[in-house]
Amino acid sequence: MSRHRISFDSDTGNEGVQLSALPLGAVVTIRGDEAAHGVRVKRLSAGEEVELLDGRGTVAIGVVEGAGTGAGGASKEAERRGRGAAKLDVRITLVRRVEPVVPRLEVWSATPKGSRVDELVDGLCQVGVAGWFALETARGVVDPRGTKLERLRKIAAEAGKQCGRAWRMEVEGPLGLGRALAPAAGAAIVVADAAGEPFVATGARLVRLLIGPEGGWSPGELERARGAGARINRFGPHTMRIETAAVAAAAVVMAVEGR
Repeated sequence: MSRHRISFDSDTGNEGVQLSALPLGAVVTIRGDEAAHGVRVKRLSAGEEVELLDGRGTVAIGVVEGAGTGAGGASKEAERRGRGAAKLDVRITLVRRVEPVVPRLEVWSATPKGSRVDELVDGLCQVGVAGWFALETARGVVDPRGTKLERLRKIAAEAGKQCGRAWRMEVEGPLGLGRALAPAAGAAIVVADAAGEPFVATGARLVRLLIGPEGGWSPGELERARGAGARINRFGPHTMRIETAAVAAAAVVMAVEGR
């Protein structure tokens, strides 16, 4: 049975506390939504093991010493939602550092409409992508900003916790094609297009995978990509929606580069 995972961040009432700096035997108190979920949904009790993730490469194992309610330490928002009293006291038994996945895979893609972008972010996070960057394209119709990007970051955080990622997936944008094609040390740029060759390993430590809009790349965009030294590769025999193409191509890149 897998351990219950907890995102260890300022929303748990531990602002300024570094998970990596906690000594073995230290007891931390988890509050807010993470505590409410652990206490009221997962029914955690004393003696059960949990896993704490800070999203920056540190993973800690702890044992629940107390679970229930306790006054203080809750934000006004948590109190308004009736979650302010929940808390978990966790004694740290192990702290370990996890190195980032190599190669670092970034997906720069046009943004699908509606809830499909949620599926894209969730899927990329599970595959192991390091960052998703909303890409402005000639034929794209959606550019997420502000509150939508914040919501997508929360989706990435939750997906990362679900699949046990030590490093939280970055979510940024919208950014132009020039930024995506800009040279970076040790980087390979791969543009997904049906006219390209099958993908083969680049051997690079950083791979930028570019996924176009449903209308496809414009001829001018493909020409810019070729001029910047990008590879043009295909990742399947059929035309796919953005969220499908991004996850499928990312999985192929991760598998081929990791062999």
